[in-house]
Amino acid sequence: MRKKNELNRNNENEQPLEQLDFFQIVDHFFRSEPLKQFMNEFDSMFEGAFPHKAIHVNTFETDNKCVIDLKIPPVKKEQIKLELYDQYLTISITNREEIKEYNEHASTFRNYTSLDSLSKTILLPYPVKEHEIKTTYKNGSLLVTIPKKTKQILIEDDTK
Repeated sequence: MRKKNELNRNNENEQPLEQLDFFQIVDHFFRSEPLKQFMNEFDSMFEGAFPHKAIHVNTFETDNKCVIDLKIPPVKKEQIKLELYDQYLTISITNREEIKEYNEHASTFRNYTSLDSLSKTILLPYPVKEHEIKTTYKNGSLLVTIPKKTKQILIEDDTK
């Protein structure tokens, strides 16, 4: 059995628990074994269908259009849904996986269903009509193109 001092310290460089603040104690608790191992296993259960946990957005402009380049997980085109509301464009990706297994020897049936989804809402520079948006999907990249509606205003020089 360990002594009390050994329980309060993991190594010589750490402070005793009595000298730590609340957040340091909570951090110490979640970093200790076996809870750390449990949390790592728990996190790994949620990794799977979407190895990329985010939709990365890159925007740029040309002379006559604004382009939004979305890097998304490699999914089928049917799994992607775009919604437009005024100045907001929302991309949603849904992945549903269903596995059914029947073992005749053991007379068992197993049904496993998982549903994963990602979404991101992007503020467009100005309100756009649905028919003005053009999209292209290729190799995990969704390009959304909208026509530019802004006009450059020239500033006159007032030094006379």
